[in-house]
Amino acid sequence: MSSSVSSSSADPSVTVVIGSNAPQERLAACLEALEPQRDGVEVLVYESAPSPPGLRELFPWATFTVTPGALVPHEWRDGIDAARGKIVALTIAQMVPAPDWLEQIRALHERYDIVGGAIDPGERLRVVDWAEYFCRYARDLRPFTGRETLDLPGDNAAYKRSLLGNVTAVYRNGFWEQFVHAELAKDGVVHWQAPELVVYQGRSAGWKAFRTQRLVHGRQYGRDRGARLSAARRGIGVIASPIVPFVLSWRVVGLVFRKRRYRTRVLATLPIIFWFNLVWAYAEARGYVDLLRDRSD
Repeated sequence: MSSSVSSSSADPSVTVVIGSNAPQERLAACLEALEPQRDGVEVLVYESAPSPPGLRELFPWATFTVTPGALVPHEWRDGIDAARGKIVALTIAQMVPAPDWLEQIRALHERYDIVGGAIDPGERLRVVDWAEYFCRYARDLRPFTGRETLDLPGDNAAYKRSLLGNVTAVYRNGFWEQFVHAELAKDGVVHWQAPELVVYQGRSAGWKAFRTQRLVHGRQYGRDRGARLSAARRGIGVIASPIVPFVLSWRVVGLVFRKRRYRTRVLATLPIIFWFNLVWAYAEARGYVDLLRDRSD
């Protein structure tokens, strides 16, 4: 591990943790969007591979840490552990925060302990970027009204750090937001999704990179979810896996059509969406099989 020591604030009110596995131009765009907002903010960038020195020199107020081979949930975990702000905001390098992103986070945290926001498509997206967007963020596409939900997008969410301190055991193997939210909900913590808290998805690293991510994330998700299930439920998950891509793809189309935006785009990219969902279903089933065989190699 290597890092470049820097700090956005001696006593930050917010710590922004950026998990970075996207091309360097995406990280630069994310940091450029944060720069005019960073007063009183600590920005921590966790990278699976080091960004060029020139990029780091452009943003001396951010702290960069290299965690070779780490998944974004692992990077978020490490960032939360290192955070000094009372509020911890999570995102990824692929996202471009809106100009009032941090202002909205502070305002929303006057009322809520955990908030998530909207994720809209950014500019100049390619076909594969649109497919990735629909796979991951159709539910978070505006418009929607503010709502209480556990299904907050980790790529645009902010938490009271004191609350996360109560559930550290849940995310020792990585900050998978579904499991963290479920644990916090046991104590009655309200999870609020606000349409005014916005980030925009930029271009991704391409279909091969996203396919690989789906394989790795899906398998890890299957292991983590399977650890909470009986052996019989894991077996059912494996048997039912062939129908999962159809269910997920149908859900995506339904969500987009109800939003009345990008209907033509979602239909045009449906074959790629289905392929990505097929990869996820296969990987999740492999995670269940790992547990059934009592192995994790």
